Amino acid sequence: MIFSRAGFKALKFAYLVLFAGLAVGAFIVVGSYLYWQTEKKNDQQSQRALQDLRGRLNTAIQDREDLRGSEDTYKSLAARGIFLNEERFDLIEALAALKKRHQLVSLAYEVEPQRQLRLASGAAYSGVNLFASRVKLRIRAIHDGDLVLFLDEFPRLQRGFFPLDRCTIKRNIAPVAALTSILQPMNTGDSAATRSASAPVPAITPVERSAAAMEAECSLDWITLQAKGGSVAPAAVSASAQNLRSL
Repeated sequence: MIFSRAGFKALKFAYLVLFAGLAVGAFIVVGSYLYWQTEKKNDQQSQRALQDLRGRLNTAIQDREDLRGSEDTYKSLAARGIFLNEERFDLIEALAALKKRHQLVSLAYEVEPQRQLRLASGAAYSGVNLFASRVKLRIRAIHDGDLVLFLDEFPRLQRGFFPLDRCTIKRNIAPVAALTSILQPMNTGDSAATRSASAPVPAITPVERSAAAMEAECSLDWITLQAKGGSVAPAAVSASAQNLRSL
């Protein structure tokens, strides 16, 4: 095929149309690519924004649940009296009532001076201080059921938090034999768990008192919370380890 100047001039318009078409096609391709890249970038930004909004929503929902849980926890702690100052005479009255209710032979106690409690984990709270007073109990009971019920009810007193740290329980064999001979004619082997609430509680005789079958020595912390800057309650009631106070 031979191209001449006259032929080129005849096809000049066609070449111009061809080059214009190629230019337009290239422009469309490049424009489409750039548009696709822009839309892709916008879509990624939209996805990130959506994920961020979802994260904020989930955080808000979690915060709401945490607040509800904190409110329930606060109400539970407040109902137990953990935010109240130590009222040691109230504790003594509660111990005396428990002793009478569960027909304990004897109940001796020791309440050490209040101290600031440091958690083993080293955690601290910005709004409150934790305080604790060491409490030691020496309990003597005729029935093991009475002792168990006392140890179950005492930590639930609504005057603070009373986690039992250590409790040593032992059974006196000789008093058990003596007590069996005393109680067998009476046919009253029940404890505080099976007594009728309306029935009168029989008094403990001196012989029964000397025949206490169960003894327990327990130690625990009486934990309360106080706002920052609050004063520590004075040790109004205390005793030495060798001289526990008896009720």
